[in-house]
Amino acid sequence: MRQWYCVYTKPRQSDLVCRRLEQLPDIEVLNPKLKRRRFIRGRWIETVEDFFPCYIFLRLDINRYYRTVKYTRGVRRFVGDSSGIPYVVDLSIIESIKERMVEGFVEIGPSELRPGDRVVIREGPLSGFEGIFLKELKPKERVLILLNTIQYKAKVEIEKVFLYKQD
Repeated sequence: MRQWYCVYTKPRQSDLVCRRLEQLPDIEVLNPKLKRRRFIRGRWIETVEDFFPCYIFLRLDINRYYRTVKYTRGVRRFVGDSSGIPYVVDLSIIESIKERMVEGFVEIGPSELRPGDRVVIREGPLSGFEGIFLKELKPKERVLILLNTIQYKAKVEIEKVFLYKQD
């Protein structure tokens, strides 16, 4: 049965790994990209970056392609538990990424959060925790919040989609 998995690649190897794996039958590859305008050497240049640097998503039959993918040049490992069993990526996550794609690139709307805003995490293992939005980071790091827990404050990097602004 074909399911979605996440693969961790060597730095700057994700495009090469995708090209290699796309040649195999019955493997669907998702390597979302982000288009940004940056000011470099005195002028604005449009750049293309990986939305998740060093990570790609594959839809495949794990029993058939596990070893092939694992030993593909540029692949470090499947994302999984400590014993090496790959985690299945929920279809809703893949659909959410695909819904945000326009002309092959992920669209991110303008940030609604400002430093100092109180936020609540709405999904994931930290669901329900409150924090303070500190800043938006580079694409590979997303956002940084100061997490308020009982007698302990920790800085946590988290996907912005998992936050909502507290009134």
